[in-house]
Amino acid sequence: MTLRSILALTFTVEQLHQHYQLDTEAILARHGLQQAHLDANATISQADELAILAEFADQIQHDPLAAITIGSTFGLSSYGAFAMMLMSCSSVYEAFSLGIKYQQLSYLFSELDYQLNGGTVLLRLKPYRLPDHLLRFIVDRDVAGTWHFLNMMQTMLGQQLKPLAVYMPYPQPEEALAYRDKFQCPVEFGRDEAAFVLPAEVLRLPFPGGNSTALALYRSQCDEILKRRSQVRTEALSERLQQYLSMFSQRFPAIKECAATFALSERQFRRLLSDEGQSFQLILDRVRSEKACHLLLNSSTSVEQIGLLLGYSEAAGFIHAFKKWQGMTPAKYRKSSTQ
Repeated sequence: MTLRSILALTFTVEQLHQHYQLDTEAILARHGLQQAHLDANATISQADELAILAEFADQIQHDPLAAITIGSTFGLSSYGAFAMMLMSCSSVYEAFSLGIKYQQLSYLFSELDYQLNGGTVLLRLKPYRLPDHLLRFIVDRDVAGTWHFLNMMQTMLGQQLKPLAVYMPYPQPEEALAYRDKFQCPVEFGRDEAAFVLPAEVLRLPFPGGNSTALALYRSQCDEILKRRSQVRTEALSERLQQYLSMFSQRFPAIKECAATFALSERQFRRLLSDEGQSFQLILDRVRSEKACHLLLNSSTSVEQIGLLLGYSEAAGFIHAFKKWQGMTPAKYRKSSTQ
C-alpha cells in the first residue's frame, strides 16, 4: 500500500493544539500514536490519517473556518523534498507538471491536475471520496494549503497575482464572504471539484532561483521516497477498510473509490483483501450490520429510516440483507434484544 508522509498530519496536530487547545494527545493515542514520538520520516496510510482528521474535525465544528485557518499556516517544511524540488524548477509550467507527477508526496486528499481553457488555466483538485461531514474540512485545508504554497512561489517570482476565481465542491455556506476575503476573488460553490482559475500567462513565468542541479538532486530524493513508500503492506488492510467505511452513512464509496483512497489500483485492492480471506462486499456488509444493530439497540429510529441511513432505497432491501446478516428481521432483533 502506498503511504503518505506523516509531516502534514504532524503540522495539523500542532496547529489544532495551538489554535484550539484540543487534547490532540488523547485523539492520537486512540490510534496508537504519540505526538512526542511522531517521526518526521514516518509514514501513514491515507485511510488512517483520514480517521484521525475526522476526530479533529468533529471537535472544532464550532469554527467552520478552522481548516482554512490551519491550511493557511502550512510552511515549506511540511512539504519536505517535494517543495524543494518545485522551488528548483525553471518555470511555473515545470513546477505545475512535476507537482502533478509527484502529487503522492503532497498531503492532499485530492487528485491534482491542470487544464488550459483559452486564456486561463484551471489548477484542479478533485477530492477523493470523503464522508459528507468531513468533505468541507478536508477540501478547505487542501485548498488553503495549496493557495498558501502558490503564494510562497509568487513571492519567489516577485509577483502578487490573484486568482480570477476559486471553485469549491460543496454547497455555499453561511460564511461564503469569508472565503472571498481570503482568496481576494469571486468564490463559486457547488462545483464538481475545487479549482483555482488563473491567467494562462502564469505558466510562462520563469523562476529566478531555478537550478537544474538542485532540481535533479531533489527529484532523485523524491523518486527514492516514492520507491520506499511503494512497498506493499498486506497486514490489516481489511481492518483499515472497515474503519474507513464506518465513517460513511447513506452513500458508501464504491470499491474503486476505496482503492484510490488507499492509493491502490482496484485490482491490487481486491487481491490484497483476498489474501486476507476478505472481500469488499463482505466488509461493507459487516459495517452495515454493525451500524444497523447499534441503531436498533440504541435508538428509536424506524427500520425504514435505518435502511435509508445504510444506503438502501427501500426497506424491503434492508430487511432482506439484515436477515442474511443476523438470521432474523430487524424488528425481531430489536424486540428480542429488548426482552
